[in-house]
Amino acid sequence: MRTRTLALALATLGLVLAGCGARGVTSAPFPAPTQGETGPIEHRLDDGAEARQKDARKRWMAHMHRTASDVDWKAIERENGMREQARRNALGRLPQNFLVQAWTEVGSKNQAGRMHCGTIGPDGSTLYAGSSLGGLWRADLNGAGWTPLGDNLYGGVHEVLALPGELAGEPDVLVTFTDGGLVRVTRDLGQIWETPSGLSGVHGIRGVALLQDLARTILVCGQNATWGNSPAVYGSTDYGRTFVKRWQAPQSGNGWMWVPRRGSGAATSVYLVNRGRQYVSGDGGWSFAPLASIDPLSDAAVLAGSEAGAPTLYAALRSSGAWKLYRSDDAGGGFAFVQTLSDFWEALCASSVSSQVVVYGGVEARRSANGGSSFALLNSWTAYYGDPLHKLHADIMGLHAWPDPVDPLKETWYYSTDGGIYRSDALGLSPLNLSMSGLGVSQYYSTLSSSANNALIVAGSQDQGYQRGLLQPSSGPGPSTPFAQLISGDYGHLTSSDGTHQLVYSTYPGFILVQEGETNPNLLYPWLDFPAGSQHAWLPPVVADPLDKKVFYFCGDRLTRYTRVSGAYWSQALHSTQVFAVGGGSYVSAMAFAPSDPQRAYAVNDAGRLFGSTNHGVSWTQSAGVGPSQQYFYGNAISVHPTNPLEVAVGGSGYSTAAVIRSSDGGQSWSPEVSGLPPTLVYGLAYARDGSGDLYAGTETGAYAWRRSSGQWENIMGNEAPITIYWSVEAVGSDVMRFGTYGRGIWDFRVHPPAGWTTYGTGKLGSHGAVPQIGALGTPSLAAGGFSAEVVFGVPSKPGLFMYAAASASTPFKGGTLLLAPPVQRGPGFQLDVFGYAAAAIAIQPPMVGQTLFYQAWMRDPQHPDGTGVGLSNGLQVTYGP
Repeated sequence: MRTRTLALALATLGLVLAGCGARGVTSAPFPAPTQGETGPIEHRLDDGAEARQKDARKRWMAHMHRTASDVDWKAIERENGMREQARRNALGRLPQNFLVQAWTEVGSKNQAGRMHCGTIGPDGSTLYAGSSLGGLWRADLNGAGWTPLGDNLYGGVHEVLALPGELAGEPDVLVTFTDGGLVRVTRDLGQIWETPSGLSGVHGIRGVALLQDLARTILVCGQNATWGNSPAVYGSTDYGRTFVKRWQAPQSGNGWMWVPRRGSGAATSVYLVNRGRQYVSGDGGWSFAPLASIDPLSDAAVLAGSEAGAPTLYAALRSSGAWKLYRSDDAGGGFAFVQTLSDFWEALCASSVSSQVVVYGGVEARRSANGGSSFALLNSWTAYYGDPLHKLHADIMGLHAWPDPVDPLKETWYYSTDGGIYRSDALGLSPLNLSMSGLGVSQYYSTLSSSANNALIVAGSQDQGYQRGLLQPSSGPGPSTPFAQLISGDYGHLTSSDGTHQLVYSTYPGFILVQEGETNPNLLYPWLDFPAGSQHAWLPPVVADPLDKKVFYFCGDRLTRYTRVSGAYWSQALHSTQVFAVGGGSYVSAMAFAPSDPQRAYAVNDAGRLFGSTNHGVSWTQSAGVGPSQQYFYGNAISVHPTNPLEVAVGGSGYSTAAVIRSSDGGQSWSPEVSGLPPTLVYGLAYARDGSGDLYAGTETGAYAWRRSSGQWENIMGNEAPITIYWSVEAVGSDVMRFGTYGRGIWDFRVHPPAGWTTYGTGKLGSHGAVPQIGALGTPSLAAGGFSAEVVFGVPSKPGLFMYAAASASTPFKGGTLLLAPPVQRGPGFQLDVFGYAAAAIAIQPPMVGQTLFYQAWMRDPQHPDGTGVGLSNGLQVTYGP
């Protein structure tokens, strides 16, 4: 969240006046507004709002992840992420994609979220770009053909280096880094990610580089807690398999490393600043000599350089909380103070062509053409909405300038922002947005799909506003659906009375937004203020009244009812005398009405205290039993069973206690429901509407489903859905759970993938003399009553049986290839006729619906030379339907 000041320019933004003094915006057509069309509107804030909102959001996130004092939730999530990454690596090593295609990427196709870096590949025509929690991406230099490479990668990408493949014809070797110290390598364009050795203890990355030497040395500057939290330089000469520490700084601090990108120094020279002291290495980082002392009181630094000088170095140093810029014209021998930087977010870059061009970023980007003596704004952040193709989005998260490999007078700049990545071929001037189509890295807090038309979706995002899209059919990998941004900023907790979009309520950190109209929506103005004096979350929940679409409830320390009087004007009143600031909590963090009995409601406060109401939320009873270690619960998700008003589930921070608890008696008693669920933070909960009673969760770790039949949670991401934060989940009709992710957009999960079967592994048949094949007859669905598997070209007149498993594999076995992953189960038997043919009926039971199983036929092969071989068929993948 990064909210900025804006003086509303009504004429420019083309606001539409609505009746009764209301002011709204007519929704843009699909796709989203192009250059020259009406852009979104923005709330008016004072000049200090950005810093306050940024700090408030950090406190809110820390509050949500509340744990016992000795528990490090970030370490737990890193372990979760590594386990998930290892699971993906195992799947990636299989010879075929054996998982059912249960996931579809929705989008946004055109509203990109936070990007951090961009680099040009060894071929000079490929762009690799890293996102916050959306992984690594590849496109051409014009931003065409965006392809995700990091869906199997945990932690996002803050920096990336690209090396040519080790052998001719092999893919580029890609090395990714995060600010938190994660370093990962892929040699197959993201299918499998490796963790290099030699970097244990590194917890912060402060500069990366690729030396232009014969060894293609990778350098990384990392902070290491085992060495007094001082920065060290590590190098790898084996394409990122192992790193060796080359040098350790003598003092602790947040230093920074810079390496020349072109010229003679690009193979050996390394510059590093720490604790206000400049250092230089001439041997690739093995040894450093101290140069100028700039500011010994500095506790953090960012270093950039221009090879057009000696080189010319620019050091931004933080001292007493203020960032100051210094310049050296003699390669670090001496520095001169240039000016104090305002609005600086540690993004700094200098040109390789002109020693006088330097750019820094914060909410906006500022460029200097005179060595930092003065800076000019590239564009105000508000200009983006009128011309997103040519104007930078707000919040500059990364700056990179890469020399042209042929022309020493040219270079390419990349601006990474909270709204995608931009390219400049004019020394940082005239940036062009490369994120207008296909870069699916949107960050969503909440989605609401219309019950009148499930294809109509509104969504609240981080810094890309309140959006609206009409679901488009998927034509292959990548996001399918463009979204229009109706208003900029941060929005969450989308809710409506009947599930339609006739009246939709959502919150922004400071006001309540109301959309009126399903097909031609207006955003009503004036926006509604929060209740005066209320204690509430940074992004507080609102809940629509299921009995009256003109009423909604604001969740604070009290429950406030808003009722529409006329037009855009609403009355406020306390709905209940209940004070929810009890048990160490301050406010309601989640509330829900029972869909089958609107008189029954449930609520949880930010300390995990649970409440129930049987008179539509007017009076409340606090539950005597609370989740274990309730002081660490901090619940923020709630869902009531669609047909049983007495069943409710609550989710929250599960690092020190149960992440999900469930009640089957109207909230009188609660039990943890965590079997199979890792310790994580549950952001969203939703019951399926298919009659199964299954429960779905969006978590910090991923997407999970609780199966009522087994009482177990299961990871449902397969190898299709990306590793990222799953912030929200909603049931769409009876067959889709729609997840909003915080980094990879919106994804649909098919509760019941279409029934069907397909063969696989047909190139690895049988053993000596035996080439049995299997197929199927009929539709594998409960309604069809079963289907038959058939064997063709088996061993004549021999008995056999079908084996099955929950996953496939490809393993040599007894002269054939076993295409099933252990544990392997015994299925129905069969008797082959003289022609080597047999068929066997496979019965379907209700618990099998929605499952995918993998079958293979087995029979003894007497023609095997030693008599021990078996005739193993190809594989049969079967998805069972209702």
